[in-house]
Amino acid sequence: MEHLRVHLPHEASLGGSVQFRWMYPFERFMKTLKGKAKNLARVEGSIVAGSLTEKTSNFSSYYFTPNVRTKKRGTRRYDDGGVIPTYAVEGVPNIFAQIGRLAGKLREVWWSSPKDLHCAHTYILLQCEEMRTFESLFETQVREAIEGIADDDLNKRKDQHFVLWLKTQVDYDE
Repeated sequence: MEHLRVHLPHEASLGGSVQFRWMYPFERFMKTLKGKAKNLARVEGSIVAGSLTEKTSNFSSYYFTPNVRTKKRGTRRYDDGGVIPTYAVEGVPNIFAQIGRLAGKLREVWWSSPKDLHCAHTYILLQCEEMRTFESLFETQVREAIEGIADDDLNKRKDQHFVLWLKTQVDYDE
């Protein structure tokens, strides 16, 4: 390793900065070309055929109408065609009516414990602007029931009981 230090200054003086000599862009391009090779018996011809196919499809994509999806003009990741989602339940808050579509593979939500699910549910409800009136109503009822309750104890009760209390206050169907 000590011998490398002897030759590095000499190489730098001969070739200049390393960004003018490095091979990374060419190696990346070679990987792209290798990906086009389908016939390993005739690699060069296969790469040329793959490149011509790609160029032809890109060129011809300009002649399609804008609503036709091509490799260059795919749909955006969260595009649902501008359709506003409709829900069976009336009065769904706007925060839950976002335009978009799901990304990725559908899977069941897994919680490590019911306590984690309860904490996430409580946190989300307390962050919604629409829940502020219910939150203040809950705080008022707890302060009336327990006179002189400290703010820390009130917050603990809110974390533990707000979701269940809210279910009793709001009419919903499961």
